[in-house]
Amino acid sequence: MHFAFVCWCCGADCTVWGKPKGFWVELFEVPDEWDCWNCGATNETPDPPWTPA
Repeated sequence: MHFAFVCWCCGADCTVWGKPKGFWVELFEVPDEWDCWNCGATNETPDPPWTPA
C-alpha cells in the first residue's frame, strides 16, 4: 500500500510504499528515510497513523 507524506523542504506530496508486515494486513512497514521526488531532500518517516495514498 502506498502512503502519502509531505516533503519538509519543498512541501511536495510524496508517496512511499508500505510493505505488509507479516500475516496482519493492517500493519505496514515503511522505510525510516525516503527521498523526495521533487527536490531530492531526505525525509524521515513520521510516526503512524499514516494517510493512504
